[in-house]
Amino acid sequence: MNVAGAVVGFMLSLGLIAIGLAVLSRRPMPIHERVDPYLGHARDGAFPLRSEEMSTLEAIYGPVARRLIHLIGRSGSGDVEVQRRLAQAGMTTNVLQFRFTQLTWAVGAAGASLALCVALRISGREFALVPALILICISSVVGWLFVDYQLSRAVRRRNDQIRTGLPSVAELLALAVASGESAQAALERVGRTMTGPLANECARACMETSTGVSFIESLEHMADRLDVVAIRRFVDSIAIAVSRGTPLADVLRAQAADARADHHRTLLEIAGRKEVLMLIPLVFLILPTVVLVVG
Repeated sequence: MNVAGAVVGFMLSLGLIAIGLAVLSRRPMPIHERVDPYLGHARDGAFPLRSEEMSTLEAIYGPVARRLIHLIGRSGSGDVEVQRRLAQAGMTTNVLQFRFTQLTWAVGAAGASLALCVALRISGREFALVPALILICISSVVGWLFVDYQLSRAVRRRNDQIRTGLPSVAELLALAVASGESAQAALERVGRTMTGPLANECARACMETSTGVSFIESLEHMADRLDVVAIRRFVDSIAIAVSRGTPLADVLRAQAADARADHHRTLLEIAGRKEVLMLIPLVFLILPTVVLVVG
């Protein structure tokens, strides 16, 4: 069995799978998919049904990809974890769209590996079939995991920005409360005047408060979305101060001082971890240059 036959068999199997999935997707549409277009928005966890919110690839391959994702057996706990991480990253993408992106990258990586194998075969280079199949499988797995890595990186970057901006937010809240404003008005001022992910979350908490949610509950929801230890401690301190009648301005100043000290400790830990890396240019670049000049 040569490589060309394997490639033809692989493409034929993909075509048969696509036809089978298309046949399965032609069954009667569920009631929620029939109602959603008239509601003006898509449900959480489903592909957008309006054309202006849907890319061309999603419109063409969305139903087949959705069926394929369900067939490979996604676990509910995994979807909950992905939804939590998407919220931490500040993305509006839902779980199924994220899985669709992962599937696209996996298929694209497998297709690139397959094209490379075909190009090597056309150029006359001989190679075994098993390593080529292993390369294609590994490429698809790498493409799938790359999207997950990008999400984790976005979560870490946003959490760092939130921890960095917490002292400024706490100090501005303390100044606004000390000047006579209520805690909710001070939080609205932070959302209007400041920029960054934490300010956006404060504005979102104020919007929840305007819909009838209590001020403390909106802060609790913000802490649950961000899932940052410093924010959780900050929200708990505000909740305790409001419930016990403690002067809120003093509590906010103390929280700002604690946040700055925590940020300072984090910077020292990063500098300690990178101390060895900082010696690399000194030993391999500066020191040889000094030796050459002296010699």
